[in-house]
Amino acid sequence: MQPLYLLIVAVALVALGTAEVMNDFSSCIKYFFGEKPPTGFEKTAFPVPEEHLNENNVPECLAAYQQSSPAYICQKIPKGNQYYFATLYDRGRRIPLYSAYLVQKGKPCGERPGFFRLEPQLIHRELSAESQQIQETKNIIKNYNNRTGCNPRFEENRETHKIKQSQAFDDDYNDAAKQGYDRGHLNPRQHHNQEEFCDSTFTFTNVVAMNKELNNKIWNKHEIEIKEIMESHCEQMYVITGAVPDNDKKVNNRVYVPSHIWSAYCCVNNKGLPIKSGGVLAHNDNNAQSQTMMVNELEEELGKLYKEEIKLIDGCQT
Repeated sequence: MQPLYLLIVAVALVALGTAEVMNDFSSCIKYFFGEKPPTGFEKTAFPVPEEHLNENNVPECLAAYQQSSPAYICQKIPKGNQYYFATLYDRGRRIPLYSAYLVQKGKPCGERPGFFRLEPQLIHRELSAESQQIQETKNIIKNYNNRTGCNPRFEENRETHKIKQSQAFDDDYNDAAKQGYDRGHLNPRQHHNQEEFCDSTFTFTNVVAMNKELNNKIWNKHEIEIKEIMESHCEQMYVITGAVPDNDKKVNNRVYVPSHIWSAYCCVNNKGLPIKSGGVLAHNDNNAQSQTMMVNELEEELGKLYKEEIKLIDGCQT
């Protein structure tokens, strides 16, 4: 009996260690300065849009049924051997509240992958821990439905419906493009020099509807400046970039558009001590102007916008 028991324990530990949508950020805590994630955002997330049970379905068949919001995502990709960054995802609004990552020195990656991935575990926690392309996600859902007896004759059990119920996808951002919005990365590929890290940023849980003017000019300039600070001053740089939802504005009548985009960084030396920090806040519109400020000032501004006490990078005031 002992070998079987040990095998069961080992399998359980592997399952826990590879889960992507989690109860906290403990598995990807290294992407936060001092291993301390921001506070104050959890209360701002909207609940999961819940579908009601009826004679045609059961709880295990409904996407994201009774799952908590926000979702804590330690981002992975197929064939990747680690977690690449962390995202706090607002399930109700179908947008990330923030992504946290480490900036890499060196030349940015080459070609873009040409697609954005989905997060199967936002649909059912038992599904793939890695983000997947849409067709693979549909195949995973189909296999799940077959295993659990979820009848695809009912709309709630169909692959596309489950994806739409749990997160944003291509249709939403195609509609956003018609309204003048880009797929704005919170964790941008240009802050990385390894292909796996660059590819990992192409997930719908890492993008928001960002005004084209802001994305291509002011915010792009900010991202370049962050990389320059990293190259010239830092041994390591922790960045948290997020979006303040506008509760009155959506794309495709499903995905909330941010009113503001913000970012904070903490630059440390080779002893891990903070030597430089800063923040930026910008309106997400055609007339956007960014404001640079201290991290504590950004926390105050975000507190006013969220109507919650916000802490971003504790212990990195320089």
